[in-house]
Amino acid sequence: MAQQELEKRLKTLEDSVRTIQDMEEIKQLQKIYGYYLEHWQGEQIIDLFSDAPDTSVELFKGVYLGKDGVKRCFSGRKVPPEELHALMQLSGVVDVDPGGKTAKGRWYGFGCLAVPRDGVIRATFESGIYENEYVKEGGKWKFKKLHWNRTFGTPYEDGWVKTPVLEPPKPDRINTAYPSGYIVPYHYKHPITGK
Repeated sequence: MAQQELEKRLKTLEDSVRTIQDMEEIKQLQKIYGYYLEHWQGEQIIDLFSDAPDTSVELFKGVYLGKDGVKRCFSGRKVPPEELHALMQLSGVVDVDPGGKTAKGRWYGFGCLAVPRDGVIRATFESGIYENEYVKEGGKWKFKKLHWNRTFGTPYEDGWVKTPVLEPPKPDRINTAYPSGYIVPYHYKHPITGK
């Protein structure tokens, strides 16, 4: 086999390994975010985000723009010890763009919450879909856009069929709500048909 052909094959293998490593690092970043979110460790969460001006967080509460917006979203909240926010991030699909500098990911999020409201601990279930964008800065993957699309939130006692959605504070737009049937747009094409 010619030297040139061997070098080409080696480069292809190196690129494949790098892509797999990038995907694993992004999966790790997403999981770490979930553990910090569980205890609302704001400063640790903020450090997971890019400093780029187009960085953003979109939660059912609203959209937060730039690193200052990320700081407003996640900092300054003192979590009482009886609060629980256990969030499982499942079925991740990660696509790293050619060149290995940006990526997109989609995840299910399902969680159990115990939140003090009006002097009573309220237990709820939360479910939704993340459609996120990531950027590699200084050799580390960070969030560029974290977009949480809430499917439902419901009191534990009732379940999502009886009480499908706990209404968020007046949003600018409703992007998901069970049982509307809305499907969060996919960042990727069908792997077989390309549609």
